[in-house]
Amino acid sequence: MIYSLHNLAELKPFLLPRLAEIHMGDRGLLAKLGFPFVLRYFEVAYKDPRVIGVYAQDDDSGELIGYGIASPAPESLTSQLTNDKSWFVRQIIKLFFTRPHVFIQLIISSITIKGQMNNENDAVECVYFSVDPKYRGQKIGRTLQKALMDRARAAGYKKIFASIETWNKASLAATLANGFTIVKTFREGMYHRHRLESKL
Repeated sequence: MIYSLHNLAELKPFLLPRLAEIHMGDRGLLAKLGFPFVLRYFEVAYKDPRVIGVYAQDDDSGELIGYGIASPAPESLTSQLTNDKSWFVRQIIKLFFTRPHVFIQLIISSITIKGQMNNENDAVECVYFSVDPKYRGQKIGRTLQKALMDRARAAGYKKIFASIETWNKASLAATLANGFTIVKTFREGMYHRHRLESKL
C-alpha cells in the first residue's frame, strides 16, 4: 500500500469525524469518554496553532488511515473542551450516570496531566498517534510519530515526551524504535503507564 503524510492544517474540516472514528479504536481515556468528546478534542486540536499534527492518507483510495498529534501544552487541549459550558455540562452529567468509573478517571487524569511536561519550554508532548485497525502492522504508526518528531524539531523544540499504557505493546515498540527511552512507569488511576522521552 502506498500512502502519503500531510500536515493536519491541510485536512478539510469535514474529515475530522473520520479522525475521531480512527481514535475510537484506541482503548485510552479519551475514547472511553465517547465519540462526542473525541470529535470535540480533534476540533480543538485542529484550531490550535501550537499543535503539530500529521495524518496519513491512502494514495489509491484517498481514505484517511492514521494520524499523530503533538502539543507543547497538552493540558490546554483538554481544558478547551470546557469552552462550550452547556455542551460540556451535558456530557459530564451523562458520563457521571452512565460510566461513573470513567468520570472518576477523568478527574484523576486531569490532575495528573498538569505536571507531565515539567514546565519545559522547549519540549512537546506526543499526545496521540493511531492507525485504523485494518492498516496496522505496516509501521504506519511509527512513521507518523517520526514525522511528528521531525516537525517538532523543525519548529525549534529540543525534547519530546510520550505516555503509553504498559499493555500497548505496538505503540511502545514504535515509540522505542523512534529513539524514545522509558524514564519511569507510573499509575494513573486505572491506567499503568510508561513515561518516555527523546531528544530532538
